[in-house]
Amino acid sequence: MAKRHIIALSLLATISSFSFANILTIEPYRDAQLVKSRSQAEEWVSVPLGKIGRSGRGWEPESVIRVQGDYLTSLHKINRSADLTAIFAHYRAQMLTKNRTILFECESRACGSGNAWANDFFNDYLLNGADQNQYLLVVKDQQELYQTLYINRRGAGDVMVRIDEVKSAESYGTEFNIVAQMDAQDTPRIRRFVRDLPEDQKVIGFVTSKKTGITNAIESGDQLIQQIQAGLGDQLRDKVRFINVADLGVESLGVNRISFVYASQ
Repeated sequence: MAKRHIIALSLLATISSFSFANILTIEPYRDAQLVKSRSQAEEWVSVPLGKIGRSGRGWEPESVIRVQGDYLTSLHKINRSADLTAIFAHYRAQMLTKNRTILFECESRACGSGNAWANDFFNDYLLNGADQNQYLLVVKDQQELYQTLYINRRGAGDVMVRIDEVKSAESYGTEFNIVAQMDAQDTPRIRRFVRDLPEDQKVIGFVTSKKTGITNAIESGDQLIQQIQAGLGDQLRDKVRFINVADLGVESLGVNRISFVYASQ
């Protein structure tokens, strides 16, 4: 019985490794050691679209999109003598094959706080490193496959490479085509996003909210929309059609957030 159990576990491990290798098709840098990896079906993943900075009481990228799909993540460690530029070039070249589009790219201090990326976004202290030693690249292919690469050199000198990959449910026509998402109370970021839109481009802003005290979710949503409109001013508010989603449970839209979708021309 014990022998059958061992065989079953070995077979399961082989199948899992095979599946992971066939989906996450990025060749590690030479001598890179796998620290950990994880895969999960139908997981909600935040894909960063901007540098990280303070938002309310915490830290988050200037913009994100939330994607549901088959999720894979891996973390590799590379020895301290390795050249950071060469490492990034190695991974970047592979991620830009097959007509993939760059959604966001940064390096060094242009990415924001390395500590915030490690602890507030990726929730992995192993990624902690100096701001000037980091690289971030986010790409997407025509089949709604998103890949996020984050590299940083730790204080001890070794280089950590994290790759996240999610196959979006959008490819099956089940999700909104969200182009940006942020904290509904982060007026400066919302204003920058709307201001930077092409002159003739309008957007729909789905605003989610929750009950707070005696104020129900719909009323909270109305209040958030009023705050956003006041922050945008007369010139920019006409570029956004706001929709109060309240707490209807659309997971891709989050809570107390605004999600933008391009309006048809």
